[in-house]
Amino acid sequence: MSGKDKLKATVEKLKSETAQTQRKEDEAMEEVKKDLATVQGNPELAKMYAESASVGADNLSGEMPLLKIFTANKTKNAELADGKRPNDGWFFYKPTQQQFETITAHILTISRGFRAEGMVNQKTGKRDAPKFNQVMGGVIDTGDRLLPFVMYFTGLKLQNLWDFGKEAGKYTKGKVGLPIPMFALTVKMSTDTVEGSYGPVWVVNFEIVKGENDMPVVVTDPRVFGTLRRGVVKLEDMIASIIDAKSTEEAVETVETGDPAEAPTEQVSPDDIPF
Repeated sequence: MSGKDKLKATVEKLKSETAQTQRKEDEAMEEVKKDLATVQGNPELAKMYAESASVGADNLSGEMPLLKIFTANKTKNAELADGKRPNDGWFFYKPTQQQFETITAHILTISRGFRAEGMVNQKTGKRDAPKFNQVMGGVIDTGDRLLPFVMYFTGLKLQNLWDFGKEAGKYTKGKVGLPIPMFALTVKMSTDTVEGSYGPVWVVNFEIVKGENDMPVVVTDPRVFGTLRRGVVKLEDMIASIIDAKSTEEAVETVETGDPAEAPTEQVSPDDIPF
């Protein structure tokens, strides 16, 4: 059996198992609704539920799960759980205060482009020009946990994101065999520097992990597949709120402003995005 045939068989099996899993989840949800109706019918029990709503959920706050590249002498308010500063050029995951040199991820969604008003430059007192942004949502696969994240891309960081979008499109559109959802692809993320007009700038490199016969390594666990599929909707809703508010990364994470190396080298139109 060829690599494409194996992949097709795996995906077909996955689709069938995922449908079964979804049916079980729907049935379980109906049972939960019945239980909640019982709770709501008991005022004392309902009060206990309300008073205990946040117990054990301290890590489920509404804080944005921001992932960024730590840049020495620029990034502020970035501290690891042990109190140390992250390594220059490593990924910093704010919710858990972890750093990663490289990341294995699943990319769930990439936003449309939007312009957001620049921050006030601390040196000149003037507001920087509006910046073209795109936001990527995904999950970090640590091996035993899936950590949701959002990451901003602007200026010189955009090109690699667009290149990844074009490559992923070959698989999502079925140009090389059976269509594969972008979130089912396994992606390795690393960092590198490119030379900007005012010095080096950290960017993200994307590599779609390949296996046998140069075919992509995809999710084969129905439970993980279902989790990722549902996560797409959640992250799309979160990113939609970001775009509606025209929030820049600086608006959700205080950093020093006025670094011209972060500015786009040319005006970017959303219509020019190649995917």
